[in-house]
Amino acid sequence: MAEQTQERTERATHRRRQEVRRQGTVARSADLSSSLPLVLLAAMLPSIGTIVVNGVFQALRNGLDISGAKASGPDIAHHFFKTAVPVVAGCVLIAGIAMLVGLFANFAQVGIHPTLEPIAPKLERLNPLNGIKRLLSRRGLFETAKSVAKLGIVGWIAFHETQANWDEMLNLGLMPAAAGMAWLGRFVALLILKVSFAWLVLGAVDYWWQRRMYEKDIMMSIEEVKREMRETETSPELRAEMHRRRQRLARARMMANVKHADAVITNPTEYAVAIKYDPKRFAAPVVLAKGRHLTAERIREEAKKQKVPIVPNPPLARSLFEQVEVGDQIPSALFQAVAEVLAFVFKKSGKKL
Repeated sequence: MAEQTQERTERATHRRRQEVRRQGTVARSADLSSSLPLVLLAAMLPSIGTIVVNGVFQALRNGLDISGAKASGPDIAHHFFKTAVPVVAGCVLIAGIAMLVGLFANFAQVGIHPTLEPIAPKLERLNPLNGIKRLLSRRGLFETAKSVAKLGIVGWIAFHETQANWDEMLNLGLMPAAAGMAWLGRFVALLILKVSFAWLVLGAVDYWWQRRMYEKDIMMSIEEVKREMRETETSPELRAEMHRRRQRLARARMMANVKHADAVITNPTEYAVAIKYDPKRFAAPVVLAKGRHLTAERIREEAKKQKVPIVPNPPLARSLFEQVEVGDQIPSALFQAVAEVLAFVFKKSGKKL
């Protein structure tokens, strides 16, 4: 109850945004997605309209050019196909452009993130009280005002354009058919273009509002942010990532210590153990690095690079690998074997044991 009454003052975290996105909650303006295709179609209407009109005339010519002698089924199907194709081609072109631009407008707003959560059945949607609350909410009132504004804008533009061109409309019957259709086409194209631009501006305002409401709806209280941080810190994924990061850092430090080793004892291919003896600091030799397989190979390569002696001794290398951790001193049971290796290395380099 305390969390529910806390004021949401914090911006949503990345995890919170991902959660609401999976639920299908995004900042999107349907008006902006609808107005963009209309603006493009209105701008292209003169060229597209020519294709559609020519297709209609071609369909009419094909429809009138039919012979009663050709009444068989295949001939009728061929004639229908030849008549319908010109009109269908223009309609498909218009529908294809509108669909592509509409998809682009949607993806530009919310990106590509398919989810079935918004269409999943939920019992609370059947509650009429919830529907009334949505209608009376700020979002519902804004949607109502937006619908009234759209109706008013479209009506005003249509009235203004009709009034400004009223004389030409009255003279349409006196014009040749081609000229009348051309004038009517230009009038309709201009009317649609003005309506679509007004709708586009309204869509931009709507998108700003939807974005503002979205950010406000997903805001979090301080307690929610703290709880999310606790959950994130203890999540299995984060713990696994932190463990992998610690292992990488430990390996990096271990490899850096190889250059300080007095010798690297190897299996010679399966194990590699780097040891150092410093009587001023330790009572016994210390294991600086150890590894198996690929790690052992890296230790050997680093030892060659740093000119650290490599001594093959399979039993000792295996025993050191299994019994001593990195940073620990060797056990007394391995003193004799390690001393012999160090004596050999120090004698060869002229260093005293």
